[in-house]
Amino acid sequence: MTVVWRLGLILFGFAVATLTAAVLHVPRAAAQYAEPSARSADPSSTATRTRPSQSADEQAGAYEMPARRPRRSDQNLYSDPDAGDQSEDGFADASADAPDQESNDPTNSASGDPADGEPAAPQDGLMGEDGVIDLAEPQAPNDGDDPNRDTRPVEDVDVFANPPAGHDPLLFQIEDIDPIETDRRPARLARFEPYDPVGIKIGSFVFFPEIEIGGLATNNVLSSPTPSSDIAAEIRSTSRFVSNWTRHAVELRGTTVSSFYDEFATEDDRAWGVEARGRLDITRRTNLQGLASHDLSQESRSGIDANTAGERADVTVDRANLALNHRFNRLSVQLRGAITDTAYSDANGISNADRDTLETTQTGRATWEFKPTLSVYAEQEWNQRDKEATPPDGISRSSKGTRTRIGLDFGATGAILRGTISAGYGQQNPDDSRLKEVDAFLFDANLAWRPSEITSFLLTAQSDIYETTTELSGGVITHTVGLEARHAFRRYLIATAGLAVTNYDYDATTIRENELITYLGAEYYASPELVLFTRYQHLNFDSNEVNRDYDSDEIRVGARLRR
Repeated sequence: MTVVWRLGLILFGFAVATLTAAVLHVPRAAAQYAEPSARSADPSSTATRTRPSQSADEQAGAYEMPARRPRRSDQNLYSDPDAGDQSEDGFADASADAPDQESNDPTNSASGDPADGEPAAPQDGLMGEDGVIDLAEPQAPNDGDDPNRDTRPVEDVDVFANPPAGHDPLLFQIEDIDPIETDRRPARLARFEPYDPVGIKIGSFVFFPEIEIGGLATNNVLSSPTPSSDIAAEIRSTSRFVSNWTRHAVELRGTTVSSFYDEFATEDDRAWGVEARGRLDITRRTNLQGLASHDLSQESRSGIDANTAGERADVTVDRANLALNHRFNRLSVQLRGAITDTAYSDANGISNADRDTLETTQTGRATWEFKPTLSVYAEQEWNQRDKEATPPDGISRSSKGTRTRIGLDFGATGAILRGTISAGYGQQNPDDSRLKEVDAFLFDANLAWRPSEITSFLLTAQSDIYETTTELSGGVITHTVGLEARHAFRRYLIATAGLAVTNYDYDATTIRENELITYLGAEYYASPELVLFTRYQHLNFDSNEVNRDYDSDEIRVGARLRR
């Protein structure tokens, strides 16, 4: 019955998502009667738009992503510009979605309108003959006109218009490994900047270095109900090598984080990580993508089962992901697998071996594309979590689980909207029968919306079930939702405001906790290589357990150097 019920859930969710996508995809109906506009009434006006050829400066900035102004046409903003070149994939001609064009010539009378089914008479009054092809040479452009200008009517151009996000071939080439967790392109759209890093060319690779130096002050360094203040210096660095190839792709990335507190040395960070991504283009429709990473960091005081005093545990995470992507036509299929090994060091003389986890996941994902900026997908995931040791209560926390998601994908290349949003159901079954099955509603999102050149919004959400050493609890259900707004008051002065809410529900217990983070920030781009920034953050942690509530405020200032 469980399998039948789950299959029914997938079919029902897929149908709902498909209906939603179809409603969003349907073209806007044209009005039957339109008042003559001032432009159409003016016989000197034209219905063509000139597209200037690319300048030398634009060609030189191949890695820059200039902002694009949203089109203000009545047509769909997200149609595919290359729809006419994709007939071999079975895509319908985008011009079929365009509303019928009606003549706005005020000199035309109702009696002169063509009857139903009859072709409209051309404006020059000359009717063409059936079966006769005009073989005359095309008319040469007038002296001074751009011979490369686009002479199509504005309406025809807009039918195929899909506002691009700029030429960005090197920054994020490998993103389909896990669309929920590894896709950085929505954040890329939301975090618009007056300058884009151009990198340093090294052979067939481009090197993107970045270092951030700053300081912070906090009034609750230990995230404790009894607050203690401290100040610290911080140094962060990121180095990326990205291949510049016509086929296949490789990206190498390294990060470091170091902090130096004045009074509480236990809060010093000594984190670093390395990551490698690769894409093997097997055919035009098939590729294989992979990721391998190693990260070392210190556990946050607000983490599940984290120590609230004394030493913090070092957390080491080794991960490997592999994804096979194939596109049949409008249908795309992804099969992916991952293995993650998480290890916690001993802290305060206490072993954390019962928290060490080896997790393997297998996922199948099917996507149906209505157009490049609108798809519906269904995803099924299985996972196995093996714990290295048993916690003090003598009950193993090893488990097996599933995740089912149905969602919409708005593409990853648009200049106005990109990303995914989904809903679903998840469950985790402990191997020990003394623990109950944990199930939860899932909501995941990684969605960026840029309504104008100077404003953007980023919606992020993640739901999951995590293990806990809390006595008799089979897991913790977490839901996190974040919303960030970014606005440019001046071209070089950009402000950011946002909030993030996380809910922790400890299964089989009465423990309920909530965390609210609000923040404000500003960045001043002094030059393409130098960015000055400041950020204020307030955190409120609320728990129904005694002596667990706390608040903290934090201010950061610093400078970011990059190339």
